[in-house]
Amino acid sequence: MHLLRKLRHTGILFAAGAILTGCTINIGGESTDSAPESVVPESSIESTDENTDVAAAGDGIEAEPVIPPLGEFDRSDPDYVQYKPCLEIPDDFLEKAGLHGKEMMEGVGEVDGTCTFNAGPEYGTSIFNLQGSRHNHDAFLGISGDVTWDQTSNGDPILLHRSKYLADSECQAAIETERGTFSVSFQSFEYGNENFSFDPCDEAQMKLKTVLELDGKHED
Repeated sequence: MHLLRKLRHTGILFAAGAILTGCTINIGGESTDSAPESVVPESSIESTDENTDVAAAGDGIEAEPVIPPLGEFDRSDPDYVQYKPCLEIPDDFLEKAGLHGKEMMEGVGEVDGTCTFNAGPEYGTSIFNLQGSRHNHDAFLGISGDVTWDQTSNGDPILLHRSKYLADSECQAAIETERGTFSVSFQSFEYGNENFSFDPCDEAQMKLKTVLELDGKHED
């Protein structure tokens, strides 16, 4: 079944830094409808054949970062522009991170730069999601579920949010950047499958670190 169609059938929507499962959750009393519009450079949405942000290995050209500098952000700043990863990260960069066959999430894909990838045959029916959010780490503390912490090799905090209702199959790893929170989510549809042995937080965390490592923001 088509991944986006499967998401609609399961009633799961990843948006504005929250995982919504069969209900609507507003973070900090604000809905994603009020998210400020971002100005995305034209070069970020052109064909990756012409995108030079990520240089081919061995061509002697240093790759330009595709993820904003890590750190806190102030969305009330008039110069704040929300980061939209799926509109700004070139496809060839995503493929190097093991993210293939990008599918944009309808509606929220344009608002938060959200997209979905098949996690791979080794995971059964499972997906990774990339998204941007204007909500910081503190906002996640108000969402039902468990929160734990990790960090990059440089000490930048990574928040891990494990879904309350799907604790064994859904988790989001999020890191703050100067243009908002960037996160990778892992979700499995292998409900009740005894052969499924992956921890969703481990998978989300590893994929986020892989992306950060490729961008020079983490050392394995």
